Amino acid sequence: MKILFGVFELGLGHATRCTPLIEILLSKKHEVHIISTGRSLNILKETFKEKCVYYDICGIHSFYNSNFFKTNFAIHINSIIKSLKKARVESKLVIDKGKFDLVISDCRYDIFDKVENSFLINHQLRLMAPIGCEMIIEKYLNSMMNNYSKIIVPDFETSSLSGRLSHGLRYIAKDKIDYIGILSSVKKLNLKEDVDIFISLSGPEKTRLKLEKKIISQALNLNEKVVITGGNPDKHETKKFENITYYSYLKTKEQQNLMNRAKFLVIRSGYTTIMELAELNKKALLIPSPGQTEQEYLGDYLEEKKYFHHISQSKINLIKDIKVARKLDGFVPPWTTNESVKKFIKAIS
Repeated sequence: MKILFGVFELGLGHATRCTPLIEILLSKKHEVHIISTGRSLNILKETFKEKCVYYDICGIHSFYNSNFFKTNFAIHINSIIKSLKKARVESKLVIDKGKFDLVISDCRYDIFDKVENSFLINHQLRLMAPIGCEMIIEKYLNSMMNNYSKIIVPDFETSSLSGRLSHGLRYIAKDKIDYIGILSSVKKLNLKEDVDIFISLSGPEKTRLKLEKKIISQALNLNEKVVITGGNPDKHETKKFENITYYSYLKTKEQQNLMNRAKFLVIRSGYTTIMELAELNKKALLIPSPGQTEQEYLGDYLEEKKYFHHISQSKINLIKDIKVARKLDGFVPPWTTNESVKKFIKAIS
């Protein structure tokens, strides 16, 4: 088949979690075309090279640079809707010209064809907001989801990782949702766990830099082998001091290896990251990006379920918080990505 695959560009998690899905489509000899933009598109090009056809189309006006997500979202709502309409015009040109058998979209509401051949991948079917706003937004999202025959959720119907983000919905019919399980481009490898603590820093640059300074100063007091990645692709430097090895940036395979080698992780609480922890069956301390309501909700939810300990960036105390986090067992998934990919293929068949 000829398949169009749209990938949301805000945050790299959408691109990385779609990697195993695109891989399976290519292995079945389907022709895959990809719409995305920015770093997400670059990662997909780097991963699949000439195996796919690419279109650079921006999906939505970015509003993630502020610590005040809800306020920033409200301020930019007109720009968001305007940019979505513009993206739809550009995406529709590709769709009409391409005559695709299937159109699959990871959180790109501008990418759909006929209802019967269009599928949406999304774990966030509701935005965390005050109850009145939440219901309005949920109803609006539901109207957008009417463009798709099925909503494919990378989570489990029971033993949920995403909680209220994709469960207990008010408006979306249950029979329209397929919970396929976790998706992770990070694979479990048979490597020796020779790193005590692996710390991965990410998020908006100002926020990330503040955390980096705090983390490095506190990590010096840990009597353990610590590896830190700064998550800054604009720099490529390595530093070693006392018990710490610092990399300004790690490529995908290097990051995967260190996540496997680590006995324990300190990491953001983005949903793709949580799925990677589940895939590897690792314990971790979660630090939500300030102001990002999804990450803050996931931190609260996963702590309540006693899977992971989380702490706000402003209150982090590595020695104390790592001790607490190590007492929790993490999340053991009912199945992992290999099985989820099979369920994805069944869902779109």
